[in-house]
Amino acid sequence: MENDATVAALGEHCFGAGIGIDNLIYVTVGTGIGGGIIVGGQLYRGASGAAGEMGHMTIDVNGPRCNCGNIGCWENFASGRALAREAVERIEAGAKTTILSFADGDLKSVTAKTVSLAAQAGDGLAKELILRTGYYLGVGLVNLVNAFNPELILIGGGLSQMGSLFMDPAVEVVKERAFRLPASAVRIEIAKLGADAGALGAVALVLKERSRT
Repeated sequence: MENDATVAALGEHCFGAGIGIDNLIYVTVGTGIGGGIIVGGQLYRGASGAAGEMGHMTIDVNGPRCNCGNIGCWENFASGRALAREAVERIEAGAKTTILSFADGDLKSVTAKTVSLAAQAGDGLAKELILRTGYYLGVGLVNLVNAFNPELILIGGGLSQMGSLFMDPAVEVVKERAFRLPASAVRIEIAKLGADAGALGAVALVLKERSRT
């Protein structure tokens, strides 16, 4: 058994955007953040099989408390949940925005999707919030680039569908903050397999295990 986000990295490596890439990281950005790491063409599991919980690395020791109980986790700044939370806070503070119109006027129905729809319709606050979320995505990616020196980082999950508005600030932060050598070696792209990555990764895992027997 494997975590679905972790095994999705294997799916992209074997069948998706990571074919032929032996050192890559897959990051899924949805309600939370998860992912998986491929090192030397193999899924990296860690000493106890728990590797890949990258959404819970601390990026702000004074940040908000995460659902996991820790403080300042990456997913508290760069996930769909974080994007929706920031939108609600700004609306409650009186910001002018059309975000609520995409949530039937109900603050409880504000999600990353409604923010994205508002941004597509030209809403300034929605665009600002997505850019901010992309910036924090980049902050976490800097740590991964410096720690693992991957050739490729693939971004999957629902927020990846926001395209350049979300991805461009992340890429810029990596260029500005990561060490020059690993930053020059890495490409950051949107994953190809979408929701099929986990299932295809499970298939790849079974095939790899059978090949060893």
